[in-house]
Amino acid sequence: MLTESLHSSLSAIDWKQYATAYGSANEVPKQIELLAGNDQAAAMQAAHELWCGLCHQHTYVSSAALPALPFLLQILDSSCESLSVEILDILLGFAICKSDGSSSPPWINDLHQALARQRAKFIALSNNGNSELAEFANAIIENLA
Repeated sequence: MLTESLHSSLSAIDWKQYATAYGSANEVPKQIELLAGNDQAAAMQAAHELWCGLCHQHTYVSSAALPALPFLLQILDSSCESLSVEILDILLGFAICKSDGSSSPPWINDLHQALARQRAKFIALSNNGNSELAEFANAIIENLA
């Protein structure tokens, strides 16, 4: 699944401008490449690391979530069910961590708008035969409402 195009697109982003729950977002491109790779164990580990760093325990969303979102959505489209569940869990964290008004940085609203534009994708996944996938998709839809 990893392509030169994905690598080029990731490299075009100045990840130093973004943060994760643990500090610099410099590791995020590598984690995304692993997520998109053919090694299932490495992809699952990368999903866990992205979940921890981008939407820490569904209580904190980091600024690196916004540039990571298009890649997560792209990988979601072609990933196996178990990895899709992990990606949806990350996206649920993005949906849960809402803006608290004027004190929130503007990128949080941008993140939610970008997620909301994917509503049709989440609706389709909410009808998936895999109940775990469907539950995560439904939870994302509910949190975006």
